Amino acid sequence: MSGIEAVRIFNKRYEAEMAGELLREQGIESMIAADDCGGQLMGLTSLRKVGVKLMVSQEDEEKAVEVLQVLELDNSD
Repeated sequence: MSGIEAVRIFNKRYEAEMAGELLREQGIESMIAADDCGGQLMGLTSLRKVGVKLMVSQEDEEKAVEVLQVLELDNSD
């Protein structure tokens, strides 16, 4: 069994969830790791320091990074 790696860290949980959906559309399973009680404490925790991590298996890491590059293109405006 392979390990799990963070492929991207987001400031907001919804951004990580949207990126996770993008990965699922490409057949890549992902999960979110955040210390925000499942989104219940979004405004009360300092996620900016720790962030919301989008995690994938090591086997899918390279493909996931490639898929998520489209998010960088959207922010270049």
